[in-house]
Amino acid sequence: MFTYDDMQRLLSTRPFVPFRLHLSDGGVVDVRHQELAIPGKRYAIVALPDPHVPDAPFDKHTLVFYLHVTRDETLLPGAAPGQAPPAGPASSPAGTPS
Repeated sequence: MFTYDDMQRLLSTRPFVPFRLHLSDGGVVDVRHQELAIPGKRYAIVALPDPHVPDAPFDKHTLVFYLHVTRDETLLPGAAPGQAPPAGPASSPAGTPS
C-alpha cells in the first residue's frame, strides 16, 4: 500500500525525478516538480499548473488519498518552472531530409 513515506521518498529524491501516481479509479496525477505537492498524513495536495503556461501561478489542485494510489512511475525530467528547457541537438522532422 502507498503511504506518506512513499510520497516523501518520491518528493525528496535528488535530483528530483517527476513521477505519476496511478489511482484506483483509473485516473493519474502527474507531479512534475516537488514544489507542487504537499504531503499530508493520509493524502497529498497536488497543484495542477496550466500545461500551456507552466510558469503562471496554479489555480487548480487535487487531493490524492494514498489509499487510492495503486502504483507510481517515474517520468522524463523537464525544466523546472521559470527555467528554459535544456538545450539539445536540433533535429529535423521525421521524413524530411536534413
